Amino acid sequence: MAGDTAGLEEALTRVVRLAGDHVGALDSSMRYMAARAWVGGGAGPFTQAMGEQRARLQRAFETAAAQIAERIRALGGHAAAPSLSASLAATPSARGGYAGMDVEAMTRMVADLERAGYDLPAAGGRLSVALAAAGVSAVPAQQVADVGAWAAGQVVDLRRRLTVLQRRPGGEAGTAAVLGFGLFGGSAPGPGRLGDVLAAAAVGDTSALEKLVAAQNAGKNPTLAARVGAWWQLLDPAARQRLIDTAPQLVGSLNGVPAATRDSANRAYLVLRKDAIAKRLAELRVLDESVAKGVIAADAWQRMSTHREIEELERQQRQIDAITESLALGGINGRPPALLLALELGGLGKAAISFGDPDKADSVVTSVPGTGSTLEGIGADVARAGTLWDQANRSAPRTTTASILWLGYTAPQLDAGILRADTSVASPHLAQAGAGPLASFLDGLHATHQAADTPRFTVLGHSYGSVVTGIAAQTRKGAFADQLILVGSPGTMAMQAGDLGVKQVWVGESPQDPVADLGHVPLSGGRHPISGVLQPAFPNGPGPFGTDPSNITFGANRFLVDPAPVSGLLGFTGYDIGTHSGYWDDHTTSLKNMGFIINGQYDHVAKLPTPKPVSPPPLLPTPSQSHPSPEPVSPPSPIPQPSPTSSGE
Repeated sequence: MAGDTAGLEEALTRVVRLAGDHVGALDSSMRYMAARAWVGGGAGPFTQAMGEQRARLQRAFETAAAQIAERIRALGGHAAAPSLSASLAATPSARGGYAGMDVEAMTRMVADLERAGYDLPAAGGRLSVALAAAGVSAVPAQQVADVGAWAAGQVVDLRRRLTVLQRRPGGEAGTAAVLGFGLFGGSAPGPGRLGDVLAAAAVGDTSALEKLVAAQNAGKNPTLAARVGAWWQLLDPAARQRLIDTAPQLVGSLNGVPAATRDSANRAYLVLRKDAIAKRLAELRVLDESVAKGVIAADAWQRMSTHREIEELERQQRQIDAITESLALGGINGRPPALLLALELGGLGKAAISFGDPDKADSVVTSVPGTGSTLEGIGADVARAGTLWDQANRSAPRTTTASILWLGYTAPQLDAGILRADTSVASPHLAQAGAGPLASFLDGLHATHQAADTPRFTVLGHSYGSVVTGIAAQTRKGAFADQLILVGSPGTMAMQAGDLGVKQVWVGESPQDPVADLGHVPLSGGRHPISGVLQPAFPNGPGPFGTDPSNITFGANRFLVDPAPVSGLLGFTGYDIGTHSGYWDDHTTSLKNMGFIINGQYDHVAKLPTPKPVSPPPLLPTPSQSHPSPEPVSPPSPIPQPSPTSSGE
């Protein structure tokens, strides 16, 4: 009987030896993950998957040994199936967002996985021979080889992604949030539908690109730009160029794509549209002339349709001219070249133009214009962004600054009718629609930033643009920007500055600015547009867009704005509409203050003092009074402005 089992016992010895050499092939990788070499952004699912593969490997060797031991016992011998290893505990991170990575440790882990990917298939082959000699199933051998194939499959993807991490400038690759969502492929949280859309976009599906743009404009997913950024960086360069050639406007619109790439794509689209519009206009004018001469018959509807198309295309030509002139403001007088970060022709139009590369700047300020802004008239708003760059650079010439004009929403127009709830300047509707695109745009600026030091992000909201800014900030509390600057602001849809979720809020208001004083206009009741809570109307209470930011109860830092001579439109009321756009005027205290704030030079800012509360004199009751008289309510007035104080540049 011993001779009948000798061969089986030898096979069992070989299996146990193979198990001892290879059952722990994934243990070192498990330890790296347990030591939190990578946290968030899919680390938990990846650790779980690796743990499952390790358990599968252990079961395969145990099953192989158990099969041979059972045969030995069946032949009358004595053999027990060995317990090859205990489970290795590893605690995956519960955090869903990307938090950080030790690139060196992850590189070592990839090397260990590569070794397992090489050794385990070979071990599976030797195990197969041993099992065949014992006359038992070879399935465990295939399972061992499959675990090796899994490890090898991870190595190809991980090494490519780690190469991207190591190429990041400034030595901050291991903490770049944009890359967290690209690591380990589909193991990032919620790959599902978004993962499918990104995969489709990678092979040139323009409808998938359109879905990405639509999703970012909704502004509901604060991680979208980071995931788009990782997806773009991990694309093959040839694939990127194919996407730019196929759909330049869509690529140029994607938050998470580097600024320089967006600029290149949008400029290419600008040239294509300029040529296509010129060609189409020539065709339409020939057609219109032929109809007018009676050469071609056309009814009234057809003629009207032709005229409308001509008018729209001519409008787009003017928009292209405005963009071209605005871009020419870069690269002069010491300014950096202008980058075209977004472009949408037609209708009122949309665009974003930056003086300087926001991906490489130490300080990034994004200006959001207000009522009356259009793409055709964008020149004045872009010039203000340029002036802001000039001032910030004068204040801190060693700081790299990017100044962006963001007109990525439909601004209310004064001729749209103040009673229309959907387009009125007195309604938050358009601001609510614009807040999602603005929040997503800032997500993109954070995702693509490359500077080694921590940048300072500022958003400047002017007029109705401050309403857009306030709503957007409240959707990204703690992640929108470091500070807000509000000028000529009627409100932010917040009751207090602390509701905006940024470190600092600064407010500048001219005492003659009539638009800013809309913040004093009381609500007429109804529901608050953000909270949905019923709001009462108080004479000095919240205005149509929340608390007036210049009110001391709002809690913002208030900086000095030079008072202007009372003249011009509305001058007879003490207001001057010209002051509403005068915050950027050369050599003004307001412009200097904004430059200081952008650079974080807060000790140079000329601030408004906070008045001390004054107790009213006691009211003497009359014999006819059975109850005390209520405290009188003073009418609102523009915020006081002390005489300007001198401050260094």
